[in-house]
Amino acid sequence: MKESCFQAEFQDVFIELPRPALKSFIHKLLQAQFRISWRHEKETVELVIKSDEGQVIIPIKRPDEHLTVIQLNELSIFMEDLAILLEELITETKGRAIVKTASGGWIYVSCFDNGKIVSVMKIGGGEKAEMGTYRTLKKSRSPIDSVDPKVKEYMVKTEIDYLLMELVEALKKNDPSEIEHIKKELRLLSNEREKLKTSITKVAKS
Repeated sequence: MKESCFQAEFQDVFIELPRPALKSFIHKLLQAQFRISWRHEKETVELVIKSDEGQVIIPIKRPDEHLTVIQLNELSIFMEDLAILLEELITETKGRAIVKTASGGWIYVSCFDNGKIVSVMKIGGGEKAEMGTYRTLKKSRSPIDSVDPKVKEYMVKTEIDYLLMELVEALKKNDPSEIEHIKKELRLLSNEREKLKTSITKVAKS
């Protein structure tokens, strides 16, 4: 395994995630070849993100059925692609965080407020701290025009797993409208997954 000198430390993170934004974040993680799973805790759902470089666990609170919240005092990340995606998420959802990034001998401290970088401090090489324009989100990320059907199938499976946890909560609350809404989404996703399985089988035989 290739050693990386990259490290990002996220502090005082607060991100409000409507369900479409969470779904988009999950899709981006899978497109970036991360392996993800869910852990259902008493008051939170833990999103477990793995790659060959390591593992990160992000607790997600659910104050209501339409909103999820990521609130962290501190989170260390050694996977640069994951740090980039998390900064993208902070920007897109107008979240807040302090991000300290160490790479190549330099340390950058970026402060996000309402999704915008309000200050950046650059420290390293024996020099005094100075203001800069650095942020982790510096890579040019070309959009993925087509996603492998197997990856798509895994995306759908992950969505189904998450919805099943939401269904358990809705059943506990005895919320008929939410139960029916989740069941409808599950039926659609199950149909989509079956179509993908058929497509994968056809490609394998050809």
